[in-house]
Amino acid sequence: MKIGIFTDSWVPNLNGVVISIINEVQSLRKRHEFVVFAPKLRQSIPFEIEGVPIYELPSVPFPPYPGYNVAFPSIGLSKILHKEKFDFIHCHSPFSLGYFATLTAKAFCDIPLLNTYHTHLVEYSAHLFGGFYADKITAILEEAVWMYIRWFYKKSDVIVTPSKTIQYDLLKHGVKPPVYSLPNMISKVFLTNTKDTKDDINLQNKIREQYGIKPSSKIIIYCGRVSYEKKLEVLLEAYKSIQDSFPDSFLLIVGDGPHLKTYQNLAVELKLKNYAFTGFISHTKLPAVYRMGNFMVTPSDTETQGLTVLEAMSQRLPVIGVSGGGVVDYIFHQKNGLLSRPGEASEFAASMKTLLEEPDTTQKYAKSAIKTANQFSSKGYTSLLEKAFRIACKLHAES
Repeated sequence: MKIGIFTDSWVPNLNGVVISIINEVQSLRKRHEFVVFAPKLRQSIPFEIEGVPIYELPSVPFPPYPGYNVAFPSIGLSKILHKEKFDFIHCHSPFSLGYFATLTAKAFCDIPLLNTYHTHLVEYSAHLFGGFYADKITAILEEAVWMYIRWFYKKSDVIVTPSKTIQYDLLKHGVKPPVYSLPNMISKVFLTNTKDTKDDINLQNKIREQYGIKPSSKIIIYCGRVSYEKKLEVLLEAYKSIQDSFPDSFLLIVGDGPHLKTYQNLAVELKLKNYAFTGFISHTKLPAVYRMGNFMVTPSDTETQGLTVLEAMSQRLPVIGVSGGGVVDYIFHQKNGLLSRPGEASEFAASMKTLLEEPDTTQKYAKSAIKTANQFSSKGYTSLLEKAFRIACKLHAES
């Protein structure tokens, strides 16, 4: 089957959407043909997947969210569609290229359309325009955003979302096409090895030297985008409250994002000690970085899945999160990590304190964490995704 992939998120941004698309194409390209449509972004080396055409379309920056571009169809796109003759469309965006994916499937080609709901728009919209004050404007935007979600996704033959929690939320708010839970897989790099190579050790030593991390330090890792919706102010406030009690702790914030400078300034205002923002680190190097840590933390309550949670677990790290969003499907309280209420810095700090004080508890959770992560291999993911393809084809034929 020849499948057209449409996405408004693309390399060099390596968020959950981009990683899931790359994993999908690489895992299924021996059984299906893929063609990717994405915005053209500024990058030094064009990204390629062997044997997969990638059409990068003209795009313009989206000022409210630096690093994200709005793509628009080029004049020659209709010729490309005529040439490629797709059997199926898989859409990964509800925005500009998402519109064109819908037009391609429903107006131009009359073929099945599968939509993956990666981003919980209700939560992200509030953070996009509200920053630290997002919670105060969520109520204002919520119903309008749900109206948009229902309108955009009603043309789908099937919708998949990376967690049951978000699946239930869509159904509760009246999203009509069949909605299924289909967790994204972890990249193979996280499942092939959990021991440090010589290169891994060199990288770890370089990071320790660069940021002054002592060999005896207990490293707390955050990995992900540095942006308002990730609620990093909760993490920084929680860490401030425990740093004096645990002078051997070190908070390592791994990742880049549109609000990196804002959070760096907040850390200075809070007079944090023993911390560092690393900026972007290559996806292939992240397993070694995770293995430096004692546990991972994620204060975000907006995740549809939270791939970094599972990535960390694959490297034997228990995870501290909050009881909101898709992470609750994978972080099991007092089993492979700990959960606190969203936005409650004092509770988040208490969870961090527990894992810093109780190494036996941390090790017990670590053993359970890797068992959780091992469930998200490519075999299970590709089987369920192809099942979603078949259901979409059947429902389209019957419509």
